[in-house]
Amino acid sequence: MKGCFQVEQIMQAAVAEGVTPAIAFAVSRGDGPPRTRFAGQVAPGQRTGADTRFDLASLTKPLTTTTWILSLVDAGHLSLERPIGTGLPIADPTLAAAPLWRLLNHTAGLPAHRRDFHSLGPAVRLSGHFDRARVAIRRMLTRVGSTYGPGDREVYSDLGFMLLEWLGETVDAPLAIRWPELPGHGTEALHMRPAREPPGPAPGYAPTERCPLRERVVQGEVHDENAWVMGGIAGHAGLFGDLAAVHGMGRRWLRAARGDDRALGIDSALVRAALDRRWMHPRGTRVLGWDTPTPERSSAGTGFGRRAFGHLGFTGTSIWIDPDAEVVMTLLTNRIHPSRANPGIRQLRPRLHDAGWVWLEDGFT
Repeated sequence: MKGCFQVEQIMQAAVAEGVTPAIAFAVSRGDGPPRTRFAGQVAPGQRTGADTRFDLASLTKPLTTTTWILSLVDAGHLSLERPIGTGLPIADPTLAAAPLWRLLNHTAGLPAHRRDFHSLGPAVRLSGHFDRARVAIRRMLTRVGSTYGPGDREVYSDLGFMLLEWLGETVDAPLAIRWPELPGHGTEALHMRPAREPPGPAPGYAPTERCPLRERVVQGEVHDENAWVMGGIAGHAGLFGDLAAVHGMGRRWLRAARGDDRALGIDSALVRAALDRRWMHPRGTRVLGWDTPTPERSSAGTGFGRRAFGHLGFTGTSIWIDPDAEVVMTLLTNRIHPSRANPGIRQLRPRLHDAGWVWLEDGFT
């Protein structure tokens, strides 16, 4: 009873204090049914619930892009050691020679971000020519140089996953075609939404930020501006889903990490190898496609073990998985609605995760 009360109290306080207007949380252990709680509203008179779909932001990286890339490695179409420049016109020879796996653990030497949408967005909003903007962004990607030597440091980079999407396309169909076939993905599960101008109605989707570039509140279209100008589907952002879909994909990764080859349709030995800490930079926390808890003040809280892995999304989403305890926790919010000004998500994440462990110890009463 104590844990359940703590979870509900923390969630209701987060809504009342303006940390986020909508919040969904799930906890599960092993094969037991997940326990869920919801708080807040998606719109006036529309309470957050099991059918609320959230913009998952960078959860796209582990749940979609990493799953896709590892499936291509498992099938022999890609190699983790394949030079990034193989099949891509990368101008920087140092970056071109770096292996693909350095994109997955953010040690390829790339800068964290580029605001290419600034120059492309106004024309896209007027014309709706997303395909032209995608070509332009990829042209810019080919000219991005290493800002430090591959392996020198870990810098979390959207650009690396934009390149991973492009690399996947060199041996497979484009992600825009491929994503519905991935495990846990589909129109009623984890899904992507192609951008349209003007946008159509999107009932049931939690709204995100009032976007100056688009001159509207974003709802049911990707919040990330670079992903938007690329057409709404990208390797670093673009995924949507409700709580059951996200948590279900987390449980697939848990089963794969524990040896189930069927969970992701990928050899579980490859999945476990990708999650091995040997990939981590000496001063970093990332394995292939996933993060791990930082030693102090982790957003995962204090309960997750040494082999745990997870990821955050800028819109206020996160998922953490502990293969030893067989625990998955999923947190979905739209904390950037109507703006990103409130930083309270930083305190909310660890507090809610720690309360989730108490809930587990209570036996979900």
